Amino acid sequence: MPESDKARGVLAQRLQRQASWCDDLGSPFYASLLRSAADDLGSEGAVWGVLAGFENEDGHAALALRLMGSVHRLVLIGSLPDLALRYPSTGGDGDSRAAWPAFRKALVDRASEIRDLLPRGCQTNEVGRSAALFGGFLEVAYRTKMRLRILELGASAGFNLRWDRYRYEFGADGWGHLDSAVHFMHSFESPPPFGQRVELVGRKGCDLEPIDPTSAEGSLTLRSYVWADQGDRFRLLEGAIAVARQLPVEVERVDAATFLERELASSRTGVATVVYHSVFMQYVDAEGRRRIASAIESAAERATRDGPLAYLRMEPGPQTFEVRLMMWPGGKDELLALTRAHGTGVRWLASS
Repeated sequence: MPESDKARGVLAQRLQRQASWCDDLGSPFYASLLRSAADDLGSEGAVWGVLAGFENEDGHAALALRLMGSVHRLVLIGSLPDLALRYPSTGGDGDSRAAWPAFRKALVDRASEIRDLLPRGCQTNEVGRSAALFGGFLEVAYRTKMRLRILELGASAGFNLRWDRYRYEFGADGWGHLDSAVHFMHSFESPPPFGQRVELVGRKGCDLEPIDPTSAEGSLTLRSYVWADQGDRFRLLEGAIAVARQLPVEVERVDAATFLERELASSRTGVATVVYHSVFMQYVDAEGRRRIASAIESAAERATRDGPLAYLRMEPGPQTFEVRLMMWPGGKDELLALTRAHGTGVRWLASS
């Protein structure tokens, strides 16, 4: 088989896989466009002209989402008016079949621009994941009876560093700021206990390419990676940008291992330190993972009841996404909740 056929087969498989995930996560518009793009790879046409050469990168690098985000960016800035007529994010009718010819034409007419955008990392920074992580923070506060110092790995725009400024609701119960611009009203199938108060004494994050969500460029980048037919996610993003304007946070441009090695180098007493991340580890190479694990293990050995350490994460599990927690002293790994990729359908499992 010619090498180009193999490469197109690899790329088509990745687009088809992402199309299935889009279907599962409620984005039929993107699912349809991605399937059409995968079919187009059967010939050395428009999609191949844009994606050729990217077949050699790691399969976890979210190429399909970077493609969709690159095109969406051009739609949002008004460069693709024919496609904007179909994109729900710009008031279009959401007709994916009618959108495909304009999408394919954009890949031809704007091939150079799209190829220049494709190497950018996928910066989803999903606000909804705060709803999945939320219960973990409450659990740490409940168990330690301490204020929290939070350290996020892969923080991007820092939205999940501001989780305590949002409102979480389930039925008549709620937690957080009633006047927050971010309200999670439909995120839980079964919620964590809402009764625990939490006080933060420090919040800091790191990212290789941090985004300022309050800047025009930053907000455009974040909007471009939201799936165009998911209005609820757009509304959460707009709310999170509003909260970010009210509460500046530090997201340092540094790799996660270096960040943790420094931040965990000395013990803190009187506060509980929480290291956390969400859908992050797939983007970290083997050496980075080793260093992150080593930094956490070293800090765990020094943890005391007066200076506990917690490791909270939301990452893919065997069937769906899992929210897991380890705390030291102790070190037991616990499954707290199950969730979908964007922080919806949260099902709390732990008993406090």
